[in-house]
Amino acid sequence: MRAWVLSIWLALPLQAVLAAECPRLTFDRSVQVRKVIDGDTVRLDSGQSVRLIGINAPEIGRDGRPDQPGAQAARRALQQVLAGADRVALSVGTQATDHYGRALAHLYVEGRSVEQLLVERGLAFAVAIAPNLRLADCLFEAEREARAQRRGLWRDQHALPVTALQQGGFAWLQGRVSGVFETRRAWYVEVDDLLAVKIGRAHLNPGQERVLQRLQHQRVQLRGWVVDRWQGGSRQGQKRWLISITDLRNVESIPD
Repeated sequence: MRAWVLSIWLALPLQAVLAAECPRLTFDRSVQVRKVIDGDTVRLDSGQSVRLIGINAPEIGRDGRPDQPGAQAARRALQQVLAGADRVALSVGTQATDHYGRALAHLYVEGRSVEQLLVERGLAFAVAIAPNLRLADCLFEAEREARAQRRGLWRDQHALPVTALQQGGFAWLQGRVSGVFETRRAWYVEVDDLLAVKIGRAHLNPGQERVLQRLQHQRVQLRGWVVDRWQGGSRQGQKRWLISITDLRNVESIPD
């Protein structure tokens, strides 16, 4: 049933899905895509790998691990979008590469944001990672639309309770804030006494410290890459799970 629903969305023309297009950025160059690696990564004819900014698609299984739900649908959608384009416009991020050496960029086909297309079809999560935030508002709005319409992943996707967390990697989580505190360099939001969300002071805008303080005892949903800090053994006084974020769009308060 799920594959059928996703295939219906893939068959829709762009105009039928996109409510309002993301703004067009200044294009750095026109490129040809040789291969789609997964729903958020491509390889160019030059051999360079490009990680799409502002989204995270489900992971293709590797090293004997299974695909995450929706991973193949996201890759097929990206292949479909790029298949009819002789060349693709590329806009490099403020941070131009990641720690894997991949280029960080936005892609456009016929003036339309490829990242927005995937998010609004419910095939990828929006994520905000500073300093590459130029389309963050647009992509989170696209995700809200996809969630409201229960498209793709959002048809039966539910945030994982922090209490059920068992491994690291990208996760969409929910829980109750059990503590908020600051250090000289960062703020920490603790959730269910199990997970710490860290955001450096340098990434906070004026007034956002008060936003963090008001999260105390609130239920929240959050997204990011989880690190298991207890690998090799537990550490006294340290929460096992850590998510480091650079933008508060990745944390939202939700009703009880």
